[in-house]
This record gives sequence, C-alpha cells and structure tokens, in this order.
Amino acid sequence: MPKNLYLRSFAILTFLWGIVFVIGMVLAYLISISGAFAGYEYLIIVFPVIIAFIILGIQFLISPWIMDLCISWVYDATKYPVEELPANIRDFLYQQMELHNFSLKWVAIIHDNNPNAFTYGHTKKRARMAITEGILNYLDEDEQLAVVAHECGHIVHRDFIFMTIAAAIPLICYVFYQGLWTFARVSTTSDDDAAKVGLAAGVVAIGAWIAYYISHFFVLLLSRIREYYADGFSAEATGDPGALSRSLVKIAYGMIKADAEVSAKVSDKGATATERKQAARQGAFMTGMSSLGIFDVTGAKNLAMSAYGRGMELNDEAVAQAAQWDLSNPWGGFLELFSTHPLPAKRILSLNKMQEEQGFEPEFPGMGKVKLPESLWDEFLVDLFLAYVAPLLFFILPLIGYLLVWFVGNGTYDPLIGAGVGLLLFALIWKWRRNEKYPKIRDSDPTVTVVHCLTDMTKNSYYEVSPLRGKKAVFEGRVVGRGVPGYFLSEDLVIQDETGILTLDYSPLLSCMSCFFALFQVPGLQGRMVKAYGWYHRTPSPVLSIWKIVTEDGQVFKNRWSGANWLFMWIVILIGLFVLATGLAASFVPI
Repeated sequence: MPKNLYLRSFAILTFLWGIVFVIGMVLAYLISISGAFAGYEYLIIVFPVIIAFIILGIQFLISPWIMDLCISWVYDATKYPVEELPANIRDFLYQQMELHNFSLKWVAIIHDNNPNAFTYGHTKKRARMAITEGILNYLDEDEQLAVVAHECGHIVHRDFIFMTIAAAIPLICYVFYQGLWTFARVSTTSDDDAAKVGLAAGVVAIGAWIAYYISHFFVLLLSRIREYYADGFSAEATGDPGALSRSLVKIAYGMIKADAEVSAKVSDKGATATERKQAARQGAFMTGMSSLGIFDVTGAKNLAMSAYGRGMELNDEAVAQAAQWDLSNPWGGFLELFSTHPLPAKRILSLNKMQEEQGFEPEFPGMGKVKLPESLWDEFLVDLFLAYVAPLLFFILPLIGYLLVWFVGNGTYDPLIGAGVGLLLFALIWKWRRNEKYPKIRDSDPTVTVVHCLTDMTKNSYYEVSPLRGKKAVFEGRVVGRGVPGYFLSEDLVIQDETGILTLDYSPLLSCMSCFFALFQVPGLQGRMVKAYGWYHRTPSPVLSIWKIVTEDGQVFKNRWSGANWLFMWIVILIGLFVLATGLAASFVPI
C-alpha cells in the first residue's frame, strides 16, 4: 500500500479514535465524581469498545459467508474459479495474485448488463470478486482489466479490515451516547450534587450523539480516500490510467454507443437462429466468454446482445460536458459527503493527472474546462429548502399560525384560523415542490437520448437537474438490466438507447408493490423495446423517475408516486379549509 495512503488513513483513524478517547474519559470522570462504580471507572471506557468490536467482529466474520449465500440465491449469478475466466482477465489475475500475495476464492459473474463490480471477503487470502456481464459487454479488454485491477487494489490495500476498524467508531459513540443519557436521567432524580453531575452527563451525551454523526462522515471520507488509491493501483497495475477513465465514463454516465446494425440482427424475430448466433458472435459478450456457458442464443434472442460500446471512441467534449454536473452543480459536492465513492469527474481528473505525470496526454483533457451558462447556487438553495425544509413545514406553519393568532389576536379570534392558514400556505409550498420535481409531461412529448441529456448546456436545460429538480423526458430503447445488477427484488430497470444506458427508477405508491413489480413484471420487460416517460434527475448518476413505461406491443406500466404527491396536496388543502372554517365560525358566531 502506498506510504501516503497509510498516513492519510492513519490520520483519520487517529482522529476518530481520539473522539472516542475524549468522550470515554469525560464519561469516566463524571461517574467517578458521582461515586458510582467506584474503582471501576475504566470499565466505562473499555466496555463500549469491547461491545463494539464484538459486534463488528461477528459481522466481519459472517458477512462474507452471508454475501456468498446472496450471490448464490438472491442474485442471478454464477461462480467461477479464476482458471475458467476469459484469458485476458485470468492471466491478469494470476499475475497480480503472484505479485501481491493474495488469492481469490472465486469470481462471480452476475447475469445483468448494468455494468458494476465489487469485492468482499475476510483477508487477502480469502477474497471474492463479482463483476456483471455489463462489464464484459460494454468495456473493451483494457477497460475490463482496469476495473478488475481497481477491485484488486481494494484487496491488496486490505480495505476490508481498515473499513471494519473505522466503522467501529460511530458504533462506540452511539454506545457512549446511550450510556451517558441513561446515567443523566438516573442522576437528575437524585440529590442536588448528583443532579449537577447528571446535567453534565446529559450535555456530554449530546456531544456523543453529535460525534456519532460526525464520525460517519469521516468514515465515508476514509472510504473515498481508499477509492482514489484503488484507482491508483489500477493505473499502476495496468500501466494505463486512461482505461479506467474510459470505464468510469461508461459506467457512471452510461455513455455507451450501440452497434445498430448488429443489434438489429440479434433482435430481429424474423432472423434464423443461425443468423442471430452469427450476429451475437460479433458482439462483445461472445468474445472470450463462450467457455463460461452463460450465453444462450435461444433464451436471449430478443436481446440486443451486441449493442455495446466496446472499442467506441468517447468524444472528449461530450465527456467533459457530461461530467461538468459533478464539478459545477453544488449538489455534486453535497451528495459526495454522503457517499462511499468520490464523484466520477474527480476520479477522472485524478487519473488525468497520473497520465500527465507519466508524460502522456490526459484521456479527457477537456475535463473541468466547460463553462455552464449560469451559476447553480440559487437553484441549489431552493432545492435544499424544498427537499429538506418543506416537509417539516407541515407541522411548523400551522403551529406558527396558531400561536400568532393566539398572541396577536388577544383572544378575539380563534387560533384555528392561523392553523388553517398555515396548512393552506404549506399546500402552496408543496405544490411548488411537486412542480419542480415532477413538471407536467404529456404523451406527445418528443423523445430524447441519454447523451443529449448529459451534454445539453443550453440555458434552463438538463444541466440544472438535481435529486429534487427534474426535467420531463421521454426515452426509447431496450431494457438491458436491473437497477441493482442481478438482484431479483430490484424493481428499477436499465434502458439502452442508441447513445447510452440509463437507470429507470420505479417508485410505486405502496412500497410493497415494488416487490410485486420486481418479481412479476421486470422479468417480462427484460430485453424488450420500451418507451419510458418520466422526469430526468441526477444523483449524481443520471436517472429517470418513471411516470409510465409503454412496451412495443402497447402494454403500459404506470407509476403512481407523482399522483400521490398531488393527492396529498389536495388532502392538506381540504383539511386546511376545514380548520380555517372551524376557526372562523368559532370567532364570529356567538356561543
């Protein structure tokens, strides 16, 4: 592991454990001066740490086995020993295992075209890796090796162990909070001296609760740092940082161009099985993968098996425009705080720098040089208000209205008038929120493409979108996978048009309906041409919140969630009018 990775990881872990030490010492001091547990104050520090490590130790020991069961029973996947993998991946893994003294128990191939990969396990000697068919289909051989090398970097750097140690800190802080808060409640019911100690313990408990949340952000920061170093390992192992940059563009932004000619042949229901098989052999999936026996031409005859981006040229300007959301929209940095991974654009910039240090031209020299038509800070602040503050106003505005009428009216008017006005004001704000998130969409709206939405830099266009602010969009393409690759309960879909791939977010009115859709509807949609209507968002990955999906044979699947927002608004209006009318009647009709 690189020396500065050790130093940065050690610095963060030292800071986190310093928080634990300070809170533990304060707790021990408070209990010592209270006289409780006399002579055993050290247990107040040691006991929560022991409990936390027992819990995390059990989790560390059993979680890989649980994940093994999930791979076998929950995901549509097949496990293969390294020797049965495609020659390029097999030879690369053997080379890296010998160089860095690690071993893979097996590699799971998840039968889903949503490109993704991950690694888990106990130690370097008991690691597992999983990659989706999308990695093999969409990426060329150099890009495949770059992704595999990134996962090897996590194994070599022992990220399983480091992240387990880091995850102990929030748990310990929470145990401290529970102990301090319990001690504070017990002490405040005793004599005056004990009550003072209890009050101090309550204050420290609040500090432990704050430390619990702050430590989460530092654990996420540590995870992001280690992702950068896994990228660095990939660049060093393959000697080609640009390959990982290209794979990140394809995976994160879905910029994958379809091979229309071969795709049409594979999807042609009138073509013979031999013709479809020959067409499929021209695609990425058959190259180097026939030995795995996971391609079935008969079962996949309607899939655009060769509509993949292997060998495609990624336009530097288009990639820079697609990535500018990460770098210019304040939502990008805000969401990164809550993420285990850095923003894709920042990772690509880091890889560009590695290429420059090696004396090569960066893969995407235009990255970070695109200028948006306007600043997005005003939209960001409005979005924050609508996303996080507006829902709370359902309780706050009626209360404020009630209190204002109570005090200002001096008993002349019934306070319910203020509560009713507060509810009606909330309904207006909720309508504003709904219009921003779900602008009106019609069946007649024209279709757009994935790359158009990613690269459109015209004023008031798709670059303004956020997790809350949506733009109406219609996409036409083929369903190629699930939102969570291979997971049979994943209700979200992945669609591919002629320019790229995009996740379709299905959010039913009742959450239990998502399982029904995942189990009984999604399998029938796999491989079919569809027209998806909805609202385009960035989270920061592009996603379409579904309004409805229409298949090529006219079958319609609707999402009622936006309608639920509309229904909720009208319920609030009716309640507000009723409360207002009740208050007015009480104010002006003598009793």
